Amino acid sequence: MPHVNEAHYLAKAKHYWNPAWCAGDLFLESADPHLLFYWTVGVLTKWFSLPTVAWIGRIVAWGALAWAWQRLSWRIVQVKYLSVVTAMLLVTLIAWGNFAGEWVVGGVEGKCFAYVFVFWGLAELARGNWRSVWLLLGVASAFHVLVGGWSVIAALVVWGLEDKASRPSFSAMFPALLLGGMLALVGVVPGLMLSRGTPAAIQAEANQIYVFERLPHHLAPLTMLGAELFSHTWRFGLLLAAFLWLWQACSRLPSRSLVPLVRVQRFAGACVVIGTLGLLWEVATWNYPALSASLLKYYWFRMADVAVPLAIALSAAWLFSMISHRRTPAITLIGILGVLVPAMLLLSTAFERGVDNTAPSDSKLSNRFAWQEACAWARDHTPKDALFFIPRHGQSFKWYAERPDYFNWKDVPQDQASLVEWFRRNNEIYMHENYWGEQVPYRSLGYLGDEKIKELASQHGIDFVLAKEYPPLGLPVVFENDWFTIYQTSPSLPVEEAGSNATQ
Repeated sequence: MPHVNEAHYLAKAKHYWNPAWCAGDLFLESADPHLLFYWTVGVLTKWFSLPTVAWIGRIVAWGALAWAWQRLSWRIVQVKYLSVVTAMLLVTLIAWGNFAGEWVVGGVEGKCFAYVFVFWGLAELARGNWRSVWLLLGVASAFHVLVGGWSVIAALVVWGLEDKASRPSFSAMFPALLLGGMLALVGVVPGLMLSRGTPAAIQAEANQIYVFERLPHHLAPLTMLGAELFSHTWRFGLLLAAFLWLWQACSRLPSRSLVPLVRVQRFAGACVVIGTLGLLWEVATWNYPALSASLLKYYWFRMADVAVPLAIALSAAWLFSMISHRRTPAITLIGILGVLVPAMLLLSTAFERGVDNTAPSDSKLSNRFAWQEACAWARDHTPKDALFFIPRHGQSFKWYAERPDYFNWKDVPQDQASLVEWFRRNNEIYMHENYWGEQVPYRSLGYLGDEKIKELASQHGIDFVLAKEYPPLGLPVVFENDWFTIYQTSPSLPVEEAGSNATQ
């Protein structure tokens, strides 16, 4: 730890409850969209350290996901322990075949709990218990408005495709829909407030930054590099083909137990349609980036990344349960492979993490031990309100150093005015034009040079610069190791106040 998003979301949650912690940090002082996560997991930061809160959150989230998945899997196929196999298939297929980078099992954040209620809601959807569906998806929307919101739309499609004789009328469901909508307001209202009072031009600029500069791999997949787009497309295309084949194969074995599965398959189909509409919108508005970004920012592809593997895992389990009594060599082999392949992939992942257990949030740094040492020095020897320039990908700086930073690439604010300022800082500090006229990031802050660093530090109130060891700057050095150097830029802070362990 921390995982990629934990240093982002848990730091935000800690600052929500203690505004003095890392005060002056642009990201932490921007709008707070995930209130329910802050009120539940985040409140623990008042009493426990960030690593402790992360582990508490992980254990609760993973346990809840396992419980909700078992309910859903058992609703489709009532075979003991088969939910373990379907869970293995789910996480393996999501990791291997996602189109837009979505995941379910990982570091703790709001969407982990949203998926708990989505899985639970799908278990009730499979039963045809529609009133419970809307309440559960309302809670999912409160934790993460887009995960829950797209799930509500897909569930409404499933309800619309049901035989009218076997489904409740809309008026009969309306009280549950209303209550679910009221629960969802916990997530919806903060989202709506992100653009309140922001001029239209700033909103348009922020949308384009968010979609095409910061998160194109999630939001505008057709802008990915050719090889990356091809890899994502053929893998997800293979999953989609398997899903459609399994859907057809299951329909050839009519059974009363097929009805719950068909509902889940329709849910996945609706998510695929949503993603397809997103792709069509991206193509249709290709030459109109402001218009394109105004809708692409809503993560059209997120749910298909999860729903297709989900439907494959459950459909394969249901189909196997229907034909396993034949006990032919081919069926036995399929059963063995259904367990062995995901087990091998999961064990391979575990082995890789055992060999190199670098925290995902530190994966883009040159040496995690040296990075953590530098951050620990900053935590122990600098004032709590000291503001730092840090490496562009030093996203775990606040986690380790407990000090505000002027900018890092991961910590993108959610409100549009702060987002525009965040991108301005990126371009001002970290970007330059290369030989071919392309805007590319500096490899180290040292390339800015002494005078530029001094000018920027004076302009923005920067007290220290944490940079890679090369190229060196001609500024007072207060800490250094073989990979990183901390320079002092604020003359109002005496070097000796920074600690007796400073290296001159």
